[in-house]
Amino acid sequence: MAIQSNSQLKRLYTRLLFTFTLTVTLLILGLSTLLYRNYTSASIDRINQTGTSMLQQISYSANYMDNVAQKFMSIAAAEPSIANLFFNPDEDMVQIGNAFRFLNLLVTTNDYIYSAYTISLPLDRIISTENGAFYSVQNFYDTAAVDLVKKWHESMAAIPIARTIQNAGSGGVNVYTYIMPYQSRFDVHPQTALVVNINASVLRNLISSLNTKDTDYNSDIFVIDENGIVVNHTLKEMFRRDMKGTSYTRSVLESTLSSGSFKTSIEGKPFNVTFVSSDKLKWKFISLTAYDAFLSPVKTLKSSTLLISAIVLLLGLIFSLLMSRSLYSPVRKMIDSIRLRNDELVRKQRDQRHTLKDDWLKQVILGNKSYGEQELEAQRSELGIRAGLAGTVRMVLFRIDGFRSFVESYSKRDRNLLKFAIANMIEDLSLGAYSGDVIDLDNDKLVLLLDSDGSDGEETMLTELSRNLQSSVTSYLRLSVSAFIGRPVVSAHFLGEAYLELQELSMYRLVAGKGSVLTPEYLSGIELNQPSFPDNKAKLLLDSLKLGHLEKATGYFDEIMAVLVRSRYETILSSVMHLMFMIRSSFPSVADSERSRVQDLLQGFFVNMESIESLEEIQRNFEEIFQSIVASLDTNKQNKRHMIVSRIKQIIAEQYRDPNLNLSLLAEEFQMSHVYLGRIFKESTGQSVVEHITSVRMEHVKRLLDETSMTTREIVEQCGWEDSNYFYILFKKHFGIPLSQYRLMRKSEDK
Repeated sequence: MAIQSNSQLKRLYTRLLFTFTLTVTLLILGLSTLLYRNYTSASIDRINQTGTSMLQQISYSANYMDNVAQKFMSIAAAEPSIANLFFNPDEDMVQIGNAFRFLNLLVTTNDYIYSAYTISLPLDRIISTENGAFYSVQNFYDTAAVDLVKKWHESMAAIPIARTIQNAGSGGVNVYTYIMPYQSRFDVHPQTALVVNINASVLRNLISSLNTKDTDYNSDIFVIDENGIVVNHTLKEMFRRDMKGTSYTRSVLESTLSSGSFKTSIEGKPFNVTFVSSDKLKWKFISLTAYDAFLSPVKTLKSSTLLISAIVLLLGLIFSLLMSRSLYSPVRKMIDSIRLRNDELVRKQRDQRHTLKDDWLKQVILGNKSYGEQELEAQRSELGIRAGLAGTVRMVLFRIDGFRSFVESYSKRDRNLLKFAIANMIEDLSLGAYSGDVIDLDNDKLVLLLDSDGSDGEETMLTELSRNLQSSVTSYLRLSVSAFIGRPVVSAHFLGEAYLELQELSMYRLVAGKGSVLTPEYLSGIELNQPSFPDNKAKLLLDSLKLGHLEKATGYFDEIMAVLVRSRYETILSSVMHLMFMIRSSFPSVADSERSRVQDLLQGFFVNMESIESLEEIQRNFEEIFQSIVASLDTNKQNKRHMIVSRIKQIIAEQYRDPNLNLSLLAEEFQMSHVYLGRIFKESTGQSVVEHITSVRMEHVKRLLDETSMTTREIVEQCGWEDSNYFYILFKKHFGIPLSQYRLMRKSEDK
């Protein structure tokens, strides 16, 4: 019996250990599968968000390019002298020349414009700003432009035409062409037209820059028109390529959404497609990212999890077999151990009750959960929900200020603990006054959901509660939070719409500042008629930066923000982005220079724009960019001065024998004012140009006196003087002794 009993205990112990090992292994596999799916979904969402943000920046730049072209044509059409290029015969070259110079000046002062043509079919004359030449229609190098004018119809108005100019000397340039009939009647086919060519490389360079700066994974980014033709691509040879044959391109063209994403397969490999539409240009901006590029860490995690699970299962089996041979551990001890484990599981379930309550209420708030009275009562009883949710309810949204710094300063575990502490503070402050629950939403948000009586004094009490919470969080946690009080909602079934309104209200923390408490009445102070962007102030700001006037530029920026401060949130963001693009376009040499910090500052601003929380942060970003631009411009100016001064010294060293060498001669060489050139040299060297010429000549005089037996006249002529008497005066002034005394000293030294 004893042997039979021991055998039974051995089998029981083995089964228990094996069951436990198998359970742990399955738990690891289950949790890992859940993490794998969540991580995969998060990776795809991140790629979609990054791609959409990047494509929206490119779309904005394309719209800005279109505005530049439209403004260019409007200015040209408004200039009376331009009519001479279309209607004046060739013999009146004075007026034609003045008109051409005006048109050429418009082209050269705009970085987006590649060239412009004036086409007059009645006069058989085409004038191009590209080389300043006059052509007949038959001999013009850009025959495609002439064909477009001849085939022009109203649907081509204000729409860019992607094409390649095969012209003399450029070897082919990709452009977007706009055609504007000049002073033509609507019922008559135009015989005169202004053709404007926008350089496509400007948009292509922006696409390449954003693709390398803004993402961890390189994407294939390109732009197509409504017919599926590539109008821009990081690869120049892809220009005008027909992409309509690909399934994902057809899906994008058929979509009516302003932006979106989907999965596709290219050559048997999965790709993520992100797109943004431009209704104005009728273009689609597309980004392709291979799944393997951003899911390789997930696949590695999957393989590691399977390996660990197999090892755990194998070790568990071996451990079970070994332990089954020993009966020294009493059954009671085993049962007690199981009881302790069971108690631990019960405790974990109790702890998970809070998480389950948060998840259920989160779905209710987001409008994703509908429920009946029986389910509500069951959930309230099972999860411990305090809010009644049967009548009028209200929400208060709390957001952690400086969230990007919060994420960088604390680990995920510490962030969760801090948010838990804030939630406890909210519950403690509201306990007794309100019946409600605190829900931990994603990222920086906490929501207080409570029953409302709809009274006028409730909003005042909630405002006071929010102020007390802010004071406690600042004192104990060294953090800052902003609060946003929602309107009473007659039924919890409408919480989804109410939460969207509350999120919109929270966006105005940008204006109100961190640590603010906003109520729905704040939105009533927003101007109904949105102010237009102050272009005149922006131009003054850009002019001040070009002149190096940092304080004036900052002042104009303050005036611009003062105009926008009562605008809608979307208007403020779009205006700030518009101003940033104006700065980038006005200083291309500085913005694209790798040696300048301006490029990194601009890219950083675009990437982090969505995480900016206050106007003060925007102002700090702009001020830093202003300082970097002014410093870069000043450095360029100093480098140019150094080159001019070095060149002057080189010319003087080479031409000191020329009696006519003087400041005026040097000014002609540099095509500069002799006064300005002299001032640059004096400020850089401490000597005037005349003093430096004299100094160089005197050094050569001294060398000839010391090393040769040449006469004074020969030396004077050799060193560039024509007047011997003046030379004697300069010699004494330079060396402190007369020439005759210097010669006597040299003779005595030789003896």
